[in-house]
Amino acid sequence: MVVQLIRLRFIQFYRGSGDLGIFRVLLLVVVLLPLIILMLVQRIAIHPWSVAIPGAALYILWLLHRRRRDYYFLTAILPKPQAIYLAEYFLFTLPITGLLLYNALLAHALVFSLGIFMITFFVPTLKASVSRTVKLSIVPAGMFEWQSGIRKNLIAVILFYIAGLFGYYQILLSAISLLFLTLIFVSFYSEYEPWHMMASGNTGSWKYLLQKTAKHAGCFAVFIFPLICIALIHEDYRWLILGYFMATLNLLTFTILLKYYQYRPGAFSGAHQMLTTLAVIVSVILPVALVILLFNLFLAAGASKNLKIYLDAHN
Repeated sequence: MVVQLIRLRFIQFYRGSGDLGIFRVLLLVVVLLPLIILMLVQRIAIHPWSVAIPGAALYILWLLHRRRRDYYFLTAILPKPQAIYLAEYFLFTLPITGLLLYNALLAHALVFSLGIFMITFFVPTLKASVSRTVKLSIVPAGMFEWQSGIRKNLIAVILFYIAGLFGYYQILLSAISLLFLTLIFVSFYSEYEPWHMMASGNTGSWKYLLQKTAKHAGCFAVFIFPLICIALIHEDYRWLILGYFMATLNLLTFTILLKYYQYRPGAFSGAHQMLTTLAVIVSVILPVALVILLFNLFLAAGASKNLKIYLDAHN
């Protein structure tokens, strides 16, 4: 049964890749995946990457597990679907586990495997993890992605932000905080709003994209600016920190443009979530951030063309 369900998962993944389009599939297979593999091979044996990479993988796995839509289907087949979760998660994280074992990082591999095992016992839910009454008046009006996303991830945002505030003590805390906060915030844009929410502003497609990217990237810059200032205390890493600061703003722009490049009113895109997560991971190698920057130019043109039917026709 478990083997058959995993086989079904691969079939679903193959069919779902049609949502990406041939260009983005080629980008994923030819550019992003080789860069991810190269980064893993080169850095996983080096501290602090030997901790940061498995930790990031566990957090991404946790985010994906929380949003599983097949929980009730699986429990109808098996009363305890943990065996299916374990088989899937161990299979997809096998490259990381294998590299940890290859580099004789046995304790890291054991903790990583234990983390995967523990994740499978949490019941997936699509509901917000905090009360709907949480007030986020500090978030500017109109930023509904942030309102919804922060409510769902409020505890994680607070914890990683507090960790970043201790970056003066250890630069690794700043790096981990910036990485995970970026992963959290880019996950806010996987659901597409109804078209009339965009049309209510009475702006053209180009102006809408410019205003939205400037507003959201600007707010994110203000949000993480205190963490960047604290991290700049470490003189040896100042240029690197500034580089990653610009890379995070570049990634948020990439996330917004990609959302509207493949916009479909009221839909949810697993392809968007996967591509943005991979973009965050490969941007750990700063030169790759330049590739993402160039790709943003292509996305901007495509997103504007895609939104014309929804915005320009109503102005």
